[in-house]
Amino acid sequence: MKKIFKLLVLFLLIIFANSNTVFADITKNFYGYQVKNVNIRQLTNEINTAIEEYQGNDKFLPLKDVSNAYIYTDPNCTYFVRLYPAKQHTNIYVVANEKYNVEKNEMTEMFKQSGYKIVQLEDKDALKEYKFDFFTLARKNKLGNFYISPDLVKPLKTGMKKLNNKMAEGNKKTSVFPYTPDTEPIDLDCVDISSYYDETSKISIIQREYRLKQKENKYVHAFEYILVNKNTSKATVTATSERLAGLKDVTTESFVDLDRLDLIDTVGTFPPVLVLTAGTSVLCSVPNWVRLARITAESKRFTNALPVNYELKPKANMRILVLKYKDDPKPLKFNVKFADGTEYNLSF
Repeated sequence: MKKIFKLLVLFLLIIFANSNTVFADITKNFYGYQVKNVNIRQLTNEINTAIEEYQGNDKFLPLKDVSNAYIYTDPNCTYFVRLYPAKQHTNIYVVANEKYNVEKNEMTEMFKQSGYKIVQLEDKDALKEYKFDFFTLARKNKLGNFYISPDLVKPLKTGMKKLNNKMAEGNKKTSVFPYTPDTEPIDLDCVDISSYYDETSKISIIQREYRLKQKENKYVHAFEYILVNKNTSKATVTATSERLAGLKDVTTESFVDLDRLDLIDTVGTFPPVLVLTAGTSVLCSVPNWVRLARITAESKRFTNALPVNYELKPKANMRILVLKYKDDPKPLKFNVKFADGTEYNLSF
């Protein structure tokens, strides 16, 4: 414990030593919009087509290795734009490193001229998630010219992670829960719906993506798959995936994150509240069993094993719940076998 307090003191000294330079130029212009009644797939296609056809001096270019993200530049300003699904709408997150008119700018005018209704985004949970995504990308040097505060709390995070690992020694690993049908309602914010129908096998798939309520939503989203057998024959279904988040992964990431101090939400009140928050966070969050219990309870139903040879009767449906990492969501692969010996491999 003495090491943790030493790290805390070091952290505070670094903050005070760098306060004049770090916070003077930090990016603060975060904005959210919602384009009404057009989903992200349609809007992305239209934006990419417009970019290819545009011949002006300013640029609106897709970012490499970051989905649905763009950097806009002209001689006077630069800003980051990223699109997010919002069911039948599309959310847009903007971070500007220059003076930015939130009501009237190149992007909002472009959408209005195209006949779209664009309004300011009021969803606070979505804005918090998008800001976390932006800082993560910026600190991984994926956004080019954007300057943000460095991760000054890295020594403290490392110390907290070591302490958490020490406390976890000797604990038995949680076994994987077998697949069981889940019919209970999902009380989460649905951010996207997509569907797929395979004409040959007569298998219909609906995928819904949900934002979790607890802190694990920084890393993972919950997904619901509904498979419908529209064939006249019984089928057996086996599902696999290259990468899904399990309960152990989620609780490990979230437990370490409970003890992290992040400058993102405290720069506006630096320094008094930051000092107070640092002290209480370290003292009260080691361990923070209440929040960890909530995370475990929320995630558990989405971390069952995938079905193996599950019997799906004609005209019946089955439901699969999983967690996917936001940074690299992999599809589910379905092996579907019918009683007459025919076999199909679907991916969605």
